[in-house]
Amino acid sequence: MADDDPSDSPLSRQFLILYATETGNALDAAERIAREALRRHIRTSIHSVDSYTPQSLIDEPIVVFVLSTTGSGEEPRSMKTLWRSHLLRSDLPADLFDEMMFTVFGLGDSAYERFCWASKKLVRRLKGLGAHEFCESAHADEQERFGYETVLMPWMDTLFAALQTVLPPMPDGLDIIPSSTLMPPRARVSFLKDTGVPTTPLIPTELATTYYDAVLTQNRRITATGWTQDVRDIVLEFDERVQWSPGDIAVLHPHTHPDDVKTLLDRFGWTEIADTPLTCTPTETLLTSEPSSNSAEDHSTPSLLPSHITPSTVTTLRELFTTTLDISCVPRKSFFEWLIHFTSDPLEKEKFEEFTSLSEEGQDDLYQYTHRVRRTILEVLCDFRYVSIPLDYIFDVFPPIRARQFSIASSSRVAQDRGRGALDGSPNADAGASATRMELCVAIVQYRTKLKAPRRGLCTTWLSALKPTPRHAQTKGVNGGDDIEKDRGVEEGVTTQIRVGIRKGALRLPPSPPLPTSTTTTDAGEQRDETPVICVGPGTGIAPMRAIIQERVACGQHQNTLYFGCRSSMQDYYYATEWESLAQKGQLVFSVAFSRDQVCFLPFYENKVYVQDLISGHSTRIWDLVDKHRAWVYISGSSNKMPAAVKAAIQAAAVSVGGLSEPDAEKYITRMEWEGRLYEECWS
Repeated sequence: MADDDPSDSPLSRQFLILYATETGNALDAAERIAREALRRHIRTSIHSVDSYTPQSLIDEPIVVFVLSTTGSGEEPRSMKTLWRSHLLRSDLPADLFDEMMFTVFGLGDSAYERFCWASKKLVRRLKGLGAHEFCESAHADEQERFGYETVLMPWMDTLFAALQTVLPPMPDGLDIIPSSTLMPPRARVSFLKDTGVPTTPLIPTELATTYYDAVLTQNRRITATGWTQDVRDIVLEFDERVQWSPGDIAVLHPHTHPDDVKTLLDRFGWTEIADTPLTCTPTETLLTSEPSSNSAEDHSTPSLLPSHITPSTVTTLRELFTTTLDISCVPRKSFFEWLIHFTSDPLEKEKFEEFTSLSEEGQDDLYQYTHRVRRTILEVLCDFRYVSIPLDYIFDVFPPIRARQFSIASSSRVAQDRGRGALDGSPNADAGASATRMELCVAIVQYRTKLKAPRRGLCTTWLSALKPTPRHAQTKGVNGGDDIEKDRGVEEGVTTQIRVGIRKGALRLPPSPPLPTSTTTTDAGEQRDETPVICVGPGTGIAPMRAIIQERVACGQHQNTLYFGCRSSMQDYYYATEWESLAQKGQLVFSVAFSRDQVCFLPFYENKVYVQDLISGHSTRIWDLVDKHRAWVYISGSSNKMPAAVKAAIQAAAVSVGGLSEPDAEKYITRMEWEGRLYEECWS
């Protein structure tokens, strides 16, 4: 909050930056805004939205929001509490933020129907609560060739021009610090003289996430051997009762492969000190005076060290690059902005300056070199041999390893009281111990570009290499048979433990007691009301759909319809035996679209069948469930064309069967979304 007399101190030249991110792009943009502010002698306070006290927002004079949009117009998970529990309250006065000036930089993907919906909603809501938009908000499209950079760079010029009109003037004698000046690091890395000091295991955490220790008991491929995609059924077992709801998220923190870490350490000559104990001290704690000169030494980037690293944390370089700092991602432009300062070769420096310039040629070179071929940070550093990164700057140059999120593919209602038995290999283990079993359906990311080495996902590569703990349970293949690859990696005496976070998802089941629109008979013979559900989950989008169906069946609710899509009945038909068994018991009606089986003898892959085609073919039944019985519809999977096509098929049923006009049918679908009866959980 500004001082009473803003002209007295440079500290009054300040503003708050709040960011909400899923992939790290919003964080990167927020940090770049903060760095540019510091060059202009403007102090910033930068926070993730979920680490900021919402009640303090009313006292902030200037706020810059940076947030992405996920799924079907959803705000990032870190934004949900502020948005739903605070900003959306109906009892807020219209002048709540009448003393706040704000602007929003939104990041989105125009492949989604509701492009930048979260940032646009935030702008409208803040204005509705009296806040003043001092700089026109911007909404950047990840689909642009150069991503959000296309909008961010020119928008920052507009932002700082607007800030000049609302902040006190720069103090006399101060000038903008040129970009050629290296700013101080956000932390100091100090090696301990006593090399025998025990280190602290680095355990990353996420806010709004509850963590448990689990044992990996199954890591089984459920696509046919030799099939183009490797999809795993991952089973994690807990020694305690763990509860989650359908749609909840499993959060995993992957580790970088030891070979890649070794390559980096060798590249910078850090091998001999890789295991020497060290501490990391944020530069904020080293500042003894307010910035009052043009010297970069009087400024520091706002401390954004990972929350699991404190000044008292004793760790090593090897541990940092294994668990915390990412060398496997594709570098952003800000990475090359740092490298300009750390190369001793004029030609390399010239190349980095081209990459970070605003020229179309430079942007195209950067795109071709990094994003098009998905070149990693480690590969870039091996290409540019004259780069030498000071240890104090590792938290500035290397982005944090992101937690990975997977929709849980099972219900906790059917996962209790399955004693793990001798999971630790001990014959004395309690075979009747209470435990919970969680399943994940994970596609291993591996593909090729023009680069020689295949591209591999950090998390799925780590997961696929983990050895499951031995157990004595029958496993089934892609169609439930024993012909598909089993747990070939099982090793006797091995116990693989994983720390698993569970985070609430946005998906909700029909309310209880449900709407009295249809009647079913439970196994006990009593009559009960039930709201039907229609689940559409092609590919690994089947994960949350499976959790929904298992949950409802366990609760005696049998009006479940599933549309699954894959390429081949013999190659990637996930959980086939389970669906067939439920259908035989009258607990599920399901249909499968095999997009390749219908066309294997046809030229040019004609007449492919997808889930939306099945829905169109069942239009009478679909409309009866949706309109008469008020069914809830869930869509999960790729955000490409599938979600829009599925909604279009339901809308077409409203016209052809329900007799609605096209405009009324479109309004009907929109109303379903607002009522929560149509939910999407999709990803790009």
